[in-house]
Amino acid sequence: MLAAFLWTAVHFLASVLIVPATLKIGAAGSGLAGLLTEATRVLYFPILGLALYPRHWFPGRWIYIPIAGNSLVWGLGLAAVTLALLALYRRSRAPKR
Repeated sequence: MLAAFLWTAVHFLASVLIVPATLKIGAAGSGLAGLLTEATRVLYFPILGLALYPRHWFPGRWIYIPIAGNSLVWGLGLAAVTLALLALYRRSRAPKR
């Protein structure tokens, strides 16, 4: 549960902070803007990237609701992958019988 919460928090912060960073770097004309744009598409997949809701449902700062939901999906998925990899690692390190 803690792993899911931590992954969700990290994803949420990255999702919220990447848009201003992309806009600032894009305005400066840096080549890094294309990389940040692609990172934004990945972070916003699936809920925001696929626009699974009408935008007028979340005007202004209400946009944080679908961002949080998207981060929760990512957090649960990443926690499941983390726990599975940890179990595989422990199994490989266990003494052979």
